[in-house]
Amino acid sequence: MRHLLGNIAVYTIALFLLGAAALFGWLRSAQVVLTDEGTLLERFESAPARQFDWKQLGREGYMRNCANCHGEKGRGWDQYPGLAGIDRMLAFPGGREYLVDLHLYGLTSDRWGAPMPPMGHIRDAELAAIIDYILTRFGAGQIPDQKLFTPEDIEDRRGKNLSPSEVNARRPL
Repeated sequence: MRHLLGNIAVYTIALFLLGAAALFGWLRSAQVVLTDEGTLLERFESAPARQFDWKQLGREGYMRNCANCHGEKGRGWDQYPGLAGIDRMLAFPGGREYLVDLHLYGLTSDRWGAPMPPMGHIRDAELAAIIDYILTRFGAGQIPDQKLFTPEDIEDRRGKNLSPSEVNARRPL
């Protein structure tokens, strides 16, 4: 009887550990975010456009959604590209649209080992702030305010249903 109870305990613990590992794997692969973006954006969306602190919202959004791959300082690592000089994209025809599409629809490229996942789940105000943060933080020069992205710029590019490969084909550089 003692061996039977011991075996039951061992198998119960093993099943629990396997279930916990499967749950952790699913959470990690689904990129489940445990923060509520609606709560975060409440303090920003009530303010008129460009009067909220987009730098803070962009930094928080970058740290939550992008820093895992591109690094806190935007240097990238291994199969993830660095973001230095990303503002050069704005000088090319279609560069603005490409930057938005890249974030909304993701990117698959032979240039890098890992695809960039689509970030279409991020609301327009936060996505515009994240792109502006990336451009001003990791870009080579100063971006004039009229060149910064607005939530309307993001909204205009939604619904295009581009594949990550199509986004890569539109890369201006």
